[in-house]
Amino acid sequence: MTTTAFPKIDLHLHLDGSLSIPFFRSLTEENGCAMTDSEIQKAVTVSDTCQNLPEYLRCFDLPTRLLQTEKALTLATFDVIKQLEAQGLFYAELRFAPRHHTKQGLSQQQAVSAVLKGVDMARRAHFKVKIGILLCMFVTGSPAENQETAELAVAYKDIGIAGLDLAGPESAVPMAEFAPLFHYAYQSGLPFTIHAGECGDYENINKAISFGARRIGHGCASRFSEECMRLLEREQIILECCPTSNIQTKAVPSFSSHPIRMFFDRGILVTVNTDNMTVSNTTLDKEYDLLRKQFHFTDQELAKMSQNAQKGAFGL
Repeated sequence: MTTTAFPKIDLHLHLDGSLSIPFFRSLTEENGCAMTDSEIQKAVTVSDTCQNLPEYLRCFDLPTRLLQTEKALTLATFDVIKQLEAQGLFYAELRFAPRHHTKQGLSQQQAVSAVLKGVDMARRAHFKVKIGILLCMFVTGSPAENQETAELAVAYKDIGIAGLDLAGPESAVPMAEFAPLFHYAYQSGLPFTIHAGECGDYENINKAISFGARRIGHGCASRFSEECMRLLEREQIILECCPTSNIQTKAVPSFSSHPIRMFFDRGILVTVNTDNMTVSNTTLDKEYDLLRKQFHFTDQELAKMSQNAQKGAFGL
């Protein structure tokens, strides 16, 4: 376990993209499709030649296929939290899309309950890491499915669900189409973050903030608009930066062009996150080391990012 002089917090962490290889192996065996560790690694970890976000998202095909029972979702949640505990995290928000786990008869509500059972299982194991759960609507989901996800998030907001999110291939559907769902969440007092400006236009960031989002997932495209960056500064919006993932999805072409240092230096409230520990083959400590080496961040500056994360956390 790596220790730091500040609390380690991951606000942007996808459950299905962060399962351990041993857990995957047990799932494949249980499902009668046993795979070796190397086969699993190849299927769920992005290659060095990844060209775009759709290619990155293909790494979720196997976990989606395997996580279709309440037992699998509960144990998957426990598996990820166990990893975070071992890594010494203080707090993490796990996000997942309930609609992805309804292909074999589960309802979205059953999927949510199963994940919350996994959180309770970790609590009963006396893990110290604090956990918040975010429900993800999906860009390419049907309006009815996304409405159901939003309603579940509101229904569970005082009993385990910390917030709402919108994820998926950002440019597939205009951001404006999701305005009614976020208006509903806002009116219900449910905090939300939105994947915006990852591999899409910075205008999506502007729209997300207009909906009432206090956090933005990735937000890389804001670097192309001085007006957008001023909006982030003025409204004190938290940016959930995921440097390794951003390079892999080609949200930015190279580490040298990643805007996290520029954002930080001008006072935008950036945080550092993993996105998907297994898909991206990373941990929060690896991201810290990357920031130190590539962008010359000091531990004092990393501590400031931790303070930003505490300020923006939905479940603390």
